[in-house]
Amino acid sequence: MQTVGLIHTLEQCLNRMQTVGLIHTLEQCLNRMQTVGLIHTLEQCLNRMQTVGLIHTLEQCLNRIQTVGLIHTLEQCLNSTQTVGLIHTLEQCLNRMQTVGLIHTLEQCLNRVQTVGLIHTLEQCLNRMQTVGLIHTLEQCLNRMQTVGLIHTLEQCLNRMQTVGLIHTLEQCLNRMQTVGLIHTLEQCLNRMQTMGLIHTLEQCLNRMQTVGLIHTLEQCLNRMQTVGLIHTLEQCLNRMQTMGLIHTLEQCLNRMRPPRSPWLFLLIRF
Repeated sequence: MQTVGLIHTLEQCLNRMQTVGLIHTLEQCLNRMQTVGLIHTLEQCLNRMQTVGLIHTLEQCLNRIQTVGLIHTLEQCLNSTQTVGLIHTLEQCLNRMQTVGLIHTLEQCLNRVQTVGLIHTLEQCLNRMQTVGLIHTLEQCLNRMQTVGLIHTLEQCLNRMQTVGLIHTLEQCLNRMQTVGLIHTLEQCLNRMQTMGLIHTLEQCLNRMQTVGLIHTLEQCLNRMQTVGLIHTLEQCLNRMQTMGLIHTLEQCLNRMRPPRSPWLFLLIRF
């Protein structure tokens, strides 16, 4: 597939598979598009398939995905545990959905589960994960959500937590993390966020802190990073690589997004 370039739509994928005989099943097509980061949600997939006249009803779509062994909704995933005994825990369910590239943000996840009437708030979601013995601390929760690709930016995280009335500012976030004994200094906090891919250079963060004195919302930090021309999401990275022709593989894209080491790290101890 690398030799024939990227495939950007399901229509192109199916057309290409007929032309060069590389992809023969919808599963392979979806897997390939997930690999190059082209289709990120089931909604996009369904919309595209409906647009090109491939699958006209949700029933047809569900029948098709059952044929190729995919599970596309949390409701189906949980129902399947009772029906065929394939997936037995919410953790496994989320892992499976992450594997096939169906849910990439916590917002999408919550929106979807709210649609099917399973989980309506982040608080309920966390309570549920705690109930089934998956996540017991905020640190574990953030780690887990990062692992399964549910939270990709701290802005999204803070926005969502603000929506459900949990955490409203970065200051509150830091206070909360200190309360539960997870992170005790700004240095640790920034290191942690950098580890999770939330803040990409400490130098930028310091520059922003010098500009506004303190940083109280991650929106300010992200705005600063956008000003200096960083790329913060895979979608942006892929769009940028298409525009400038600089990055041709997902590996290169991820390498490009990896931050350099900051010479200003020691200054964080002062904050």
